[in-house]
Amino acid sequence: MVRVSVRLDVQSADMAPRMMSVGEFRARLAEVLDRVRRQRGPLYLTQRGQAAAVLLGVEEFEALLDQLEYLDDSLEAILAKQRRDSGKEKAEPLEIVVRRLQKRGRLPG
Repeated sequence: MVRVSVRLDVQSADMAPRMMSVGEFRARLAEVLDRVRRQRGPLYLTQRGQAAAVLLGVEEFEALLDQLEYLDDSLEAILAKQRRDSGKEKAEPLEIVVRRLQKRGRLPG
């Protein structure tokens, strides 16, 4: 079994989530957007007292997407290694695969 440890620097555990009603968000849109750009961490928008959406700065959102892509790639690599190690998947050098496909007429030779 492989253990993976990941630390997301989105919001520290001791920082209370920032909350704002949709009505207040509408009334203070420009100010809120400026604050989101300057401060790290999500801003939770609430509707009737329930969380309805999360607002993040663009850089922070893109960093999260990058982290997710990295984690997805890492997980796929771990799973592929497990499949190879268990004999469920066979790895071959690219040159051999290309020659085989060329012989079968599936790739130009």
